[in-house]
Amino acid sequence: MRFGSVEFFKVLIKTVLAIVFFLPLVLCIVFGIMLANTNKRLSDTEQKCLEAERSYERISLAAEVLVGERAGSVGDFYEIYKKSGNSDEELIAYIREINGYEEDNAADDLKPSPPETQPVSTPPPPETSAPVTSTSPPEETIEPTEESPYAGIHEDMIVTPVGAEDLVREQGTVYLTFDDGPSQNTYTILSLLRKYDVKATFFVVPSRTDECYALLRSIVSEGHSIGVHSASHDYEKIYASAEAYLEDFYEAWDIIYDATGVKTSLFRFPGGSVNDFNGETRDTIIGEMTRRGFRYFDWNVDSNDAGGASWSEMYNTIPSDIAQNYRSVVLMHDSAPRENTVYVLEDILKVLVWEGYKLDKINDNTMPVQFAGPYA
Repeated sequence: MRFGSVEFFKVLIKTVLAIVFFLPLVLCIVFGIMLANTNKRLSDTEQKCLEAERSYERISLAAEVLVGERAGSVGDFYEIYKKSGNSDEELIAYIREINGYEEDNAADDLKPSPPETQPVSTPPPPETSAPVTSTSPPEETIEPTEESPYAGIHEDMIVTPVGAEDLVREQGTVYLTFDDGPSQNTYTILSLLRKYDVKATFFVVPSRTDECYALLRSIVSEGHSIGVHSASHDYEKIYASAEAYLEDFYEAWDIIYDATGVKTSLFRFPGGSVNDFNGETRDTIIGEMTRRGFRYFDWNVDSNDAGGASWSEMYNTIPSDIAQNYRSVVLMHDSAPRENTVYVLEDILKVLVWEGYKLDKINDNTMPVQFAGPYA
């Protein structure tokens, strides 16, 4: 093929066309492969970040479950953590992150010991035959100590407490509690509880009337727990001083004993243990009541029936709130204005029974749920 000939130019044109059309195609293929590999690496990185974020959330949730109860031990946390589906290494990474550990810290120093190798003190299971409260004077009388300035106020208002080491904290247990009764709704509440074979706890505001005495006896005779809420439910009056609180408490406690023969050790502060009226007196009151053997219970599920919650609001929120807790103490009210509580109660019982919760009364050895305090 001679330079400058027609044949030469034909070959030259074909070569130029091949370079113009095929070279970009080859470059597109090469860059396409490179881009796909880059996207894959980015996708893998994003997936790892997403998995790490989900793992972090699961670990955080496991921690929040225990923190929400404000009780337990390392062993309790590890039992909850195992159910989160995360590995020990993920837990170590989480702890390192929130505490700012350097990379050269040894991971083995942070790895938790499994419960079977780490001795954990756990309370024994409750004795099903144990009564809710003592119906006779305690065998051992706790004498008021000289250190208490309130020892001379109603010296007989003393009960024998269960030791802290014997308190029981059962996962999945739901304690339905009713404040402010007894009332015209009490018999209906009792009949619904009886229908579903459920025991509950009534923190009462009793009075010295035949009707009230009959209602108190019905509560106890059907196997429910009974505790003191208040005699007057007058916040400004009862929280004015420790003496004022003891006087009000004694009136309610004595009515319960007079009507039922039960010297209850259970009580609930009107408004809860932390409220707008007891800021200056609560610690003194708690200290004195604890010295006398009494234990107070707050709640971690609020039906908001006192705030006017509707049937649908309570039906939707109570079970969902219970599902978030290790165990639940549910605040409801047994008083005349709380008709929605009566209307929704059977439907709530159906849901909780169907979902397999253990529904129990607060017993003498039940570990309290408290906003703040020695058992928190």
